[in-house]
Amino acid sequence: MAVRGALGLNVTESQLITLGAGKIYGVVVNSHTSGTMKVLDGVDNTAGAYATSTLTTSGIVYAKFPQSVLTSNATAPSNDATVTIGSIVYTYKTALSAGPTVAYEVLIGISAATALDNLKSAVNATTGAGTTYSTGTLIHPDVTATTNTDTTQLVVSKVIGTANNTKATTETDATLSWADTTLGGGTGTSVTGVATASSTFAIDEVSYYFTNQLSQNVTGATAVANEILWVTNDATALDNMKLAVNGTGVEGTDYSTGTNANESVIATTNGATTQIIQAKVFGSLGNSITTTETMTTTTWTGTTLAGGTDLAKTMLDTFSYATGSSNITFPEPITFSKGLYMVLGNTQNISVIFN
Repeated sequence: MAVRGALGLNVTESQLITLGAGKIYGVVVNSHTSGTMKVLDGVDNTAGAYATSTLTTSGIVYAKFPQSVLTSNATAPSNDATVTIGSIVYTYKTALSAGPTVAYEVLIGISAATALDNLKSAVNATTGAGTTYSTGTLIHPDVTATTNTDTTQLVVSKVIGTANNTKATTETDATLSWADTTLGGGTGTSVTGVATASSTFAIDEVSYYFTNQLSQNVTGATAVANEILWVTNDATALDNMKLAVNGTGVEGTDYSTGTNANESVIATTNGATTQIIQAKVFGSLGNSITTTETMTTTTWTGTTLAGGTDLAKTMLDTFSYATGSSNITFPEPITFSKGLYMVLGNTQNISVIFN
């Protein structure tokens, strides 16, 4: 084996080859009896470690968007019936006002289903201005009308958390009924908004939070980086956390678009209630990486990663030689920073190629 500028040192037992930084390119096996080799970055065979921490939950409280459902009894609403969402009052009409337009009128149309479709258009200020709802009607500032059926219309807050929980949701017609008198009232199909603080954790000052709806998937909302989708249970949420931290999942599905792999750690082993993270840098430097949260039922092992030690780091784990003498060249040189220590097993005589 010839490597320009490299040194060859004959070795027959475990020992420190050189101090400081360098590269090892391979070995020439002169002879051996069931020989093995292990390559360490360090000055001896005392193992070092990466710093780690574990996030443990007894039940994730995930962030939520306030939302509610308006239900029709399948009979079209009467003329002048009103539907109130927050500060906006929509008035149903058999015909939109002639002459000077009156904002927030909604055409009843030929059926209860049509009336709900027209209300959705008015709330979102989409196609139909001047025809299915009155000119001058603006997009609703607080909510988006999303999924509807022939008898139901879902409206969802444009902002996650508690801010819109108390927005009014009322009506004045017997054919219509809201799940609750406020958007986030929590009765029946209405959902109480939950603030992101209850579901937020941070790694090295990069904040993430769990939510049951990604902002970008709520119609009219844009992507917010570092949202992690809870889906159906905590185990799935932790799986998505691992994907988000490592940047290996599907943006817009497992976590929000714009979420990048964490620069300081990787997420390793997880379970139904735990997720371990490990520093990308080896040794005690990883112990300074911060881990914080504002969650009520979920905690980190500590406020920083711990357990990182600056001793030997395994670069090539125990390797067994083929029968007879041989040249072993690594596909890429192995870089070491503290020193090159070789652990040799059984009887052997090798030449180490390094610089």
